[in-house]
Amino acid sequence: MKQKLNFVGLLIAINFAASSFAQQSDFPVLKGPYLGQKPPGETPEIFAQGIVSTEADEYALEISPSGSEILFTRNGSLVLITRQRNGTWNEPVIAPFSGKYIDGESCFSPDGNKIYFCSRRPVPNTKSVRNVWVSEKIEGIWSEPYHLDNLVHTKAIHAPTVSANGNIYDDGIVRFRFVNGAYLPAEKVPQLEGGFPFVSPDESYIIFAKRRPGTYNSDLYIAYHRPDGTWTQSISLGDKINSPALEGNSFVTADGKYIFFSRKFDIYWVDAKIIEELRPKE
Repeated sequence: MKQKLNFVGLLIAINFAASSFAQQSDFPVLKGPYLGQKPPGETPEIFAQGIVSTEADEYALEISPSGSEILFTRNGSLVLITRQRNGTWNEPVIAPFSGKYIDGESCFSPDGNKIYFCSRRPVPNTKSVRNVWVSEKIEGIWSEPYHLDNLVHTKAIHAPTVSANGNIYDDGIVRFRFVNGAYLPAEKVPQLEGGFPFVSPDESYIIFAKRRPGTYNSDLYIAYHRPDGTWTQSISLGDKINSPALEGNSFVTADGKYIFFSRKFDIYWVDAKIIEELRPKE
């Protein structure tokens, strides 16, 4: 779900975004949860059209557990953030840790105190051009990011998602177990294949994109974690959510009410009741 930009293209995108933000003085007053948008039903709807979902390419939206911050990726190179202050949302701006390099696919830790994201910023003595970086919230401010340098994998990491116990999942579907303060090497999750995963904080389910045969487009699937540690077979989220277009980069809100996902580089949301409706009765 990414576009490769050269350095000149990145500078153009950054300058365009910065000038656009500076020029817009008529940003609407947005209050309430989810940018004050009317919640969707069982049919997906575009989220915050003209504010988050624009003529640019947007995907990989995540909302902090408190509901007061929203992150998303724009044009394959910028992480944007909007915050709720005194009940009102500010206009999305480039996140404090983004804007200099090609960044994307950010996610909050389940406690809301860290942001994990992928970046092409240089890392000495690494073979991968795309690595995971972490920004921590310190006294309410997002810190300068640091490289998460102990993830052992034979491939570049594209879309990390983090569970409450610190385990990281990524394209594949692979898992980095967090044990005694360190990450074990990547291990393949049996039976599951796809990309751009979202794992629930308790690891009871994982949603991911899987390419349809004979096409580059993908649909969203879900698998459930059994008590014995195994996973169910992947189950399609169905025709109400999947379409002939490209779906991916899913996220479920901390309250479990809504699924956000990207469709053809716009961000949609939908009622999350399908998660329990599809859960196998075992």
